[in-house]
Amino acid sequence: MKKAKKTQLFLFLVVIFLGISLSFSRSKTSAVNGNPGYVGAEQCATCHSEKYAGWNQTAHAHMAGIYVINASGTFYWVHAPNYTVMDQATFIARCARCHVTGWDPVTKTWPYWNSTDPDLAGMFLNVQCEVCHGSGVSMTLNYSSALCGQCHGQPKDLQLSAHNDSLTDLLASTHAADYCLICHSTQAFLGINVSLTTPGLEPIACALCHEPHSEEYEYQLRFENSTELCGQCHTGSYNPQYDFFITSPHEKAGLECASCHGQGTRLYHGTEEPWFNHTFWIYNTFYPYNQTEPIVCSLCHTQTWATSQLGVIQDLTTQLITNVTHAIDNAKATITIANQTSGVNQTKIDDALAMVETAEDYVHYVENDRSEGFHNPEQTFAILSEAAWLAREAESTALNARAEALSGDVTTLGAQVSSLQNQVTSLQNQTSTLQADIESLEAKIDELQSTAATVPYLYGGIGLTIGFIIGAAIVFLVRRGKT
Repeated sequence: MKKAKKTQLFLFLVVIFLGISLSFSRSKTSAVNGNPGYVGAEQCATCHSEKYAGWNQTAHAHMAGIYVINASGTFYWVHAPNYTVMDQATFIARCARCHVTGWDPVTKTWPYWNSTDPDLAGMFLNVQCEVCHGSGVSMTLNYSSALCGQCHGQPKDLQLSAHNDSLTDLLASTHAADYCLICHSTQAFLGINVSLTTPGLEPIACALCHEPHSEEYEYQLRFENSTELCGQCHTGSYNPQYDFFITSPHEKAGLECASCHGQGTRLYHGTEEPWFNHTFWIYNTFYPYNQTEPIVCSLCHTQTWATSQLGVIQDLTTQLITNVTHAIDNAKATITIANQTSGVNQTKIDDALAMVETAEDYVHYVENDRSEGFHNPEQTFAILSEAAWLAREAESTALNARAEALSGDVTTLGAQVSSLQNQVTSLQNQTSTLQADIESLEAKIDELQSTAATVPYLYGGIGLTIGFIIGAAIVFLVRRGKT
C-alpha cells in the first residue's frame, strides 16, 4: 500500500515538473515576440526522442545557424555544408521564411529573432517539428502538399499530377470504399484510422512518399527506392505497373520508376537545369514543356531509336488486344449457342465461361498497366498469348459440348425411327391379316349370294310336294269315307 502511494506521488511530481517546464518554455517564447506557443524541437524530444534523432539527420534540421553575433549585428549561415553567410536583414529578406520555425509573415519575425544570446537566437532556426505539427499549443498536424509548397517548387508540379486528384477521383466514384483510402489519401497511407467522411483528408501529398523524420533512404523516401515506394499502391489487377516492371529489362538494368517518371529539366533564373518533375510524366517534362516524344528515353538511348521501339511495342500490344478481344467475342457467341442446345453438358459450358472470364481478366490486366506493353513487353505478350489460347479453348469446349448434345439427339432419333419402323411392320402385318380376313369374308359373301339364287326353286318344289301330299291325303280321306 505504501509502495503504491509512493509511486503515485512520484508520478504526480513528474507531471508537475513537466507542466512547469512546458509553461516556462512557452511563456518565455511568448514574451520574446508575437509568436506565442512555440516550444522548439528540443522540447518535443523529451517525449519523441526517436523521431527527433531521425529528424536531426535530415536537411531540415540544418537549414541555417548562427554564424556570429557581434557589435555589427547577427550573422547567419545557410545551406550547410556549403555555408553562405549573410546579415540579419538579408537573411530575413531572402531566407528566413523557409529556414526558421514560427515565422510570422506579417511582422516577418520568429521566436527569439532579436535575441543577443546565440543559444536563444538559434533556438527556432531550421525547419523543426512545429512547422508541420503546429505550435506546441495547437498541435494541428498539416499533411497537405501546400505546406511544403510554401518553400519547395515540386508541390506545384504535384498539383498537375494524377496523384493530386487521387482523393477527388475516389470520392466521385460509385464504388468508393474506406479501404480504398490507403492509396488515395495521405493520412490513410500513414496508418491513421480515417473514413471517406473524415474531414480534412488530403490526397497523395509529399508526406506520403517522403519521411520527414528520417534520411535512412535517399531523398527521404519511405522505402529503399522509388520502385518499392510506388509498388505499395501500383500493384494488383487495377494498377499492376509494379508487377510488370519488377521483371522487366529496365529493372534488370538497374533502373527504377523515378529513372523515367519525372526526370527532366526546368528553366531556373534563366538557366536550364536538371529537375525532378513531380507530375511524373514522361512527356513534356523537359523545358519548354512542349515535347511530344518521351524525352526521358534520350537519357540512355538515341531519341529516334527509342521512339521507334516504343511505337513497335505499343502498336503490337494494341493489335494483340484487338485480336484477343475478337477471339473472346467469338467464344462468348459460341457458348451462348451451345448453352441453348437441349441436353448440353452444363459442366463444360461452365468451364468455357470460366476460361473466357480469365481471358478477359488478362486483357484488363494488361490494359490497366497503361503503358501499352512498354513496362515489360515480354510479359505483356505472354499474358495476351495466354488470353488468346484461353479464348480459343473456351470456344472449342463449347463446340464439343454442343456436338455431344447433338450426337445424343441423333442416337435418340435413331431409336425413335427404329421403333416407328417396327410399328410400321406390325401395322403392315395387321393389314395383311385384315386383307386375308376381308378376302375370306368376300368368299363367304359370294357363297351366300350363290346359295341365295337357288332358294326360290327350292321353295317352289317344296310347295308342290306339300300340295301334292295334301291333295293325296284329301283324296284318301274322301274315299275312306265313302267306304
